[in-house]
Amino acid sequence: MSQDIRVLKRRAPKKTPYEHLEPYLFLLPALLVFGVFLYFPFGKTIYLSLHLTDRYGQAKLFYGLQNYIDILVGKYSASFWNSLWVTARFVVMVAGGGLLVGLATSLMTVGRFPGKTIASAIYAMPIAIASAAAAMSFKMILHPSIGLLNAVLGTNINWVSDTTWALPMMGFITIWLVSGINYIFIGAGLRNIPNELYESASIDGAGYWSKFKNITLPCLSPTLFFQILINIINAFQSFTQIRLLTMGGPNEMTNVIVYSIYLDAFRNFRFGSAAARSIILFIIILIITLIQFSTEKRSVHY
Repeated sequence: MSQDIRVLKRRAPKKTPYEHLEPYLFLLPALLVFGVFLYFPFGKTIYLSLHLTDRYGQAKLFYGLQNYIDILVGKYSASFWNSLWVTARFVVMVAGGGLLVGLATSLMTVGRFPGKTIASAIYAMPIAIASAAAAMSFKMILHPSIGLLNAVLGTNINWVSDTTWALPMMGFITIWLVSGINYIFIGAGLRNIPNELYESASIDGAGYWSKFKNITLPCLSPTLFFQILINIINAFQSFTQIRLLTMGGPNEMTNVIVYSIYLDAFRNFRFGSAAARSIILFIIILIITLIQFSTEKRSVHY
């Protein structure tokens, strides 16, 4: 038997140069797209972060790691650490709130009832709305004198200019924006849970909350894990609603890292410093993602 295998191996034709090259030819279009729109901009960002630039973003003087030192412990450190603290609270608010809203709306529409299609369309609708359009709509809703929210509550609060309410309102708007994608994915996960599990639990006398804790959450954990990752990344990248509604104010209470990068680059023309902030943001997201994947085996059940 082993002799026959050796004979077959010896007789196997050698691959031609084209056959060696063929898999890479199939990969080439994707590699070109990633190279142009991902790898090259990332490399250019690292390059700019090590330089001082002119007002047009052209590198003029090698600055080494001084941009990073200025941001972390130097002359821009106070603004950076404030934006990091604001971002941390914003991310927790959006990631947790978006997941809870998506889970709640998915559970409400998992069964059959009259009007389910309309309810599902309403809950999924935010995914189809541009963040700029949503921000302008909320700008009218939150207006201090003619806004709908103050009219309903009977208050006179400037929601986007009040230091107490500005960040929660930005979080609320962003939670609404991400609720659509959460609803769609979590709803799909719920529909994939076998009904036999719930039927067996009912026979054993399990109630709703027991089924939710012991069947729904464990079976849904891969979807929830994926959605919390997406929510965190979306929260870190939130920009449009903050740019249109608060511009980082009041008193930098909504000045998240992405908006501080925008200010550094396009208001102060410090493109090198802005690039360094971008790399720091990338490292923060990478660390958070790695930590989450390290806990995946303990919290996710496939």
